[in-house]
Amino acid sequence: MTAVEFSAYARIVLQRWRLIIALILLATVTAYVTNAQGPVAHRATASLSVTPSIVEYWTGQAVERLLNNYALQIRSRPFASIVAKAAGLPEDALTGRIRAVAAPAEFRLSLEVDDADPELASTIVNLAANAFVSKIRAEISGRERQDIRLEVLEPALRPDSPVSPRPGRAGLGGAIAGALLGAGLAVVLTFWDGRIYTSGDAERAWNAPVLGAIPSGPPMIGRASSVARKDGRAFSRAAPIRPAGTPPLAGTRGSR
Repeated sequence: MTAVEFSAYARIVLQRWRLIIALILLATVTAYVTNAQGPVAHRATASLSVTPSIVEYWTGQAVERLLNNYALQIRSRPFASIVAKAAGLPEDALTGRIRAVAAPAEFRLSLEVDDADPELASTIVNLAANAFVSKIRAEISGRERQDIRLEVLEPALRPDSPVSPRPGRAGLGGAIAGALLGAGLAVVLTFWDGRIYTSGDAERAWNAPVLGAIPSGPPMIGRASSVARKDGRAFSRAAPIRPAGTPPLAGTRGSR
């Protein structure tokens, strides 16, 4: 973007600043109020360690794919039913609520659960972590070679503060969105507006230089007068510009 284009956009924003401010306020208030009325949720997180017996390049690649598969199993409906039974909840109570995020570079798998009750959130995620470790250990226990070691790296603690609602963050996001929307709308409205405000607008409209412009302000009146030069010749000059309604000044005419 050149300096000319930037100045043009800046002028558009300054011309329609009322519209932009109105949209910023509207978006901020709407986002703040909407988010503040949302349900309260506390997030509990537990971490699992998935390490290979021999750490090398090909083993690391296999563990990366294995972690992604483990994450899919944890998010599945059958596993959610197992955890729900262990927590004494209906079978479909946890469907879609247990999340898993794989971090292959750290050989780590994170489990997350959100709930209005912070104690229940930590209980559910710890049950899920222990249930999954027991499930995988049972699957590999009968193998002669156990290449993967799975254990609970960090159990979930009771969350101290909720992750939602956060009206302050939502209001800030609304303000940014309102500013972007207002600036874009100002540019569109200016593009649709065929009126000319400055000499630059006229030059761009007709692709020709501006030869003169009428200054803004009260009308001014000029009057020609003649004054004598030291060599005896006379020349004309414009009398001082005066506002309309002011009595004219008397001029003198020199002689040759």
